[in-house]
Amino acid sequence: MKLTRVHFKLISLSIISLLLFITSCHEVSKDLASSDKYRLVWNDDPSSTMTIAWDQFEGETPVVLYGEKDFGRRDWRYKNKQVPSIIQNKYGMSTHFAKLSNLDADENYYFVIKDSKGVSERYWFKTAPDKPEQFTFIAGGDTKSVGPSLEAGKASNRLVAKLRPLFVLFSGDFTSGNGTNPEYWQQWLNDWHELTTTSDGRMIPIIPVHGNHENGNMANLSYIFNAPFQSNDSANIYNSLSLGGDLMHIIALNSEIEEGGLQREWLENDLKNHKDFTFKIAAYHKPFWPHTSSKREQEYQYNQWAGLFYEYGLSLSFDADSHMSKITFPIRPDSTENSCMGFIRDDENGTMFLGEGSWGAHPRKNDDDKPWTFTSGSFNGFKWGHVFPGHDNEPAHVKIYTVISADYYEGDEIILYDSIVEMLTDNNCFDIPENLKIHKLPDGKDYVIFPFK
Repeated sequence: MKLTRVHFKLISLSIISLLLFITSCHEVSKDLASSDKYRLVWNDDPSSTMTIAWDQFEGETPVVLYGEKDFGRRDWRYKNKQVPSIIQNKYGMSTHFAKLSNLDADENYYFVIKDSKGVSERYWFKTAPDKPEQFTFIAGGDTKSVGPSLEAGKASNRLVAKLRPLFVLFSGDFTSGNGTNPEYWQQWLNDWHELTTTSDGRMIPIIPVHGNHENGNMANLSYIFNAPFQSNDSANIYNSLSLGGDLMHIIALNSEIEEGGLQREWLENDLKNHKDFTFKIAAYHKPFWPHTSSKREQEYQYNQWAGLFYEYGLSLSFDADSHMSKITFPIRPDSTENSCMGFIRDDENGTMFLGEGSWGAHPRKNDDDKPWTFTSGSFNGFKWGHVFPGHDNEPAHVKIYTVISADYYEGDEIILYDSIVEMLTDNNCFDIPENLKIHKLPDGKDYVIFPFK
């Protein structure tokens, strides 16, 4: 049959109608998924895995849809999917954990969470490099659930979004109380999701550490973050992970359980197995020797861990609990009369201790400095690390800034410093943003460098 112009017109209209029909079947959902309190957790190899957690309060058959290309909320276009493998019904939440695996290192991944009610907003994250590459991170701890301390913690959260670190190392005490108040956990998780997510939807993974305000249930970080534990006992929450090839190894310890015994044995084996890493970092909640007189010394903890830190060349130690800021010179254990509290300064081989947990909790006085204290202060904030691998004639090093997020006037009137800080981008995340308030060091610099100079 000979096709006429009329036939071609009819065929064209039919094709257009078919395309419109197909498109209509894949319209972007107007309804959002029935989930919230999203967070990302590093609890395995950060260059190839990511754990996505959320509270599923309604809806059925939730699934994470993800890929290396950004398709917004067009869920059908993402080539990969992962259903949650663990569900924890705790503290008024149905916390779902979906672990994404076989990811490419140093890559952006975009994702949505879909359920029977709709599709979430589009978010994205960045995997860690698997070879030495430069990156930034944030370390801190201690938030509260009420009053000015809550607002100070929110200011620190907002600065996370503006500084865009690769990850946050959080050294315990997430809420007020003993960690069993559902309202407090839900509030913390909502704030974390809403305030640390960047304006373009990037979510920052957290490495959680157990603090004393989680002691109401020693498995709390397993419920909230699917944190790994040892010896098949969910109370033994401590673990380690590496990133940047052999550039950095991070150890999350637990000062709220037996520091000797099994944990000390595990720590020694872990340090021994990673002794050749350029930077070895430990994080835990309670400092050996607090820099405020209102907190108790931890002599037993010092006896169990300090010698191992020195023997295997721990670079940096991040603690919390005292609600203030400190940085020590590099120090090592020493029992001679020249030492103070079992430490002596050693710029070549010592560990630098940083802390002590001022993310949001009301600052305590920094009234117990030691001869090996480099600087201390009383304000809210965190440590911001810039990690650089060695190249040409420049050795590998870490620049560490102490960022101030809030402070108090006389009469406990709080002032927040986050709102006027310029937002960084992925292209300038090593810059110091305009209006960022940084604690000045005794030598007049904005940062301390490790190895110490």
